[in-house]
Amino acid sequence: MEPVVIVGGGLAGLAAAESISRLAPNVPVTLVEAKRRTGGRAGSFDDPQGGQVDYCQHVAMGCCGNLLDLMERTSLLQHWHRDQSLTFLHPGVAASRFRPHPWLLAPFHMLPFLDALKFLSHSERREIRSGLVKLARTPSHALSGVVATDWLRKVGQTETTIQSFWNVILVSALGEQCDRVSMAAARKVLIDGFAIARGASDVLIPMLPLAELFGQRLPEVLRQRGIKLLTETRVEEIRPDRTVLLRQVGCESEFVTASAVVSAVPWFRVKSLFGGWDEMTRASLPDLSSFDQFPSSPITGIHLWFDRPITELDHAVMVGTISQWLFRDPRLLREPQLRDSPQCEQSRPDQRDSGWYYQVIISASADAIGIGKEALVSQVLDELRGFFPDARSANLLRYRVVTDPESVFSISPEMDAKRPPSRTALDWLFLAGDWVQTGWPATMEGAVISGRMAAAGVLRQLGIQADEAIPRGQSPGWLAKLLIRK
Repeated sequence: MEPVVIVGGGLAGLAAAESISRLAPNVPVTLVEAKRRTGGRAGSFDDPQGGQVDYCQHVAMGCCGNLLDLMERTSLLQHWHRDQSLTFLHPGVAASRFRPHPWLLAPFHMLPFLDALKFLSHSERREIRSGLVKLARTPSHALSGVVATDWLRKVGQTETTIQSFWNVILVSALGEQCDRVSMAAARKVLIDGFAIARGASDVLIPMLPLAELFGQRLPEVLRQRGIKLLTETRVEEIRPDRTVLLRQVGCESEFVTASAVVSAVPWFRVKSLFGGWDEMTRASLPDLSSFDQFPSSPITGIHLWFDRPITELDHAVMVGTISQWLFRDPRLLREPQLRDSPQCEQSRPDQRDSGWYYQVIISASADAIGIGKEALVSQVLDELRGFFPDARSANLLRYRVVTDPESVFSISPEMDAKRPPSRTALDWLFLAGDWVQTGWPATMEGAVISGRMAAAGVLRQLGIQADEAIPRGQSPGWLAKLLIRK
């Protein structure tokens, strides 16, 4: 049997491969990745002082049912640390700590959220609470084509609450500012994500470097299932006769005839795979030129190594600052006995030698990186010193600023409407990636859903019955079903 060829070894491609190998183990699958490791944009760099550091800290939420299901099915969920609480920091205000109510049913379990945010006034909390209720009662289809700030102003949200609350949540979750982002995508995060079920707002942080999690352990599971993984292999062309032209580093090009093809590359790479198609055959493809026009939104990771710890918090959301989220070294999550020990500093000689590591994340960072790396790091350090007294006496040993200009696509209403379905007019060709139409914004969850959608299409095309439902996160309880309109 000719293999299913999956082009691209990011989360979408890996999810497609896992799904096919599990549901149809006799179907041969070849996954092709141009880089040295799989994982796509979820990757790591080698630290000169030892170990691997993620380019940008990735976080999952409890509502990411497909991602967590993929991790569980590949025995990797144990390498994620789950936290029910969030800490919000605002200049001049005591830290705000939020944890869902222990026994209230969803969505009322989120009621302590706003009350915990000390940087908001009572009137601002009432205003936001009113907006959230209206959002829950507004069906998703009614928000199609609507910009977030337009809708928020319409329902009585002021500029203060938009900047202090709505923008804080949405920039972190969607990688774009409120004045550009789709309100339908915002509702997906706030209502379908956080409010619909208990545990949906939990934060999950990988305790392994992404390069190890998605570039070593996950592909090893797939190899054990019989999937053929070709790394450092570039797909030069997908042809109309279902042949795929490959070129591995140091080798000559070769053709592989596929039973089906899944294109699981980013939106800005798809068009290049079909460059040899003439006008007649190209008519059966989606509008590839439109994909190139998807605007991107950058995310910046600021990696900081100090000569001493600056905070015991594992992570914190930062409000009213250029910094948006702070993460402590995720290696400490694997060693709670050291993390919680008062002798922690003396217990980790490797940390004393290489420095105590923290990462600051800035999403939608175009304006931030415009001031220059040195000025940006200086401002971030001033903010950290304002929040953490121990940071004032800490010396910065070294830093690295990493910006991915194409980290996510900008999910404006116009772009959301142009996202293509996984299925194409060709019965053997399928699209996958966080940018295709999944019902989710550009997230790891969206990527995994797209891969599973493509896999389901492949199996149908091959005549293989596999009607397994794609998980959609945690099921809402009776009260959430009553109060939240779909």
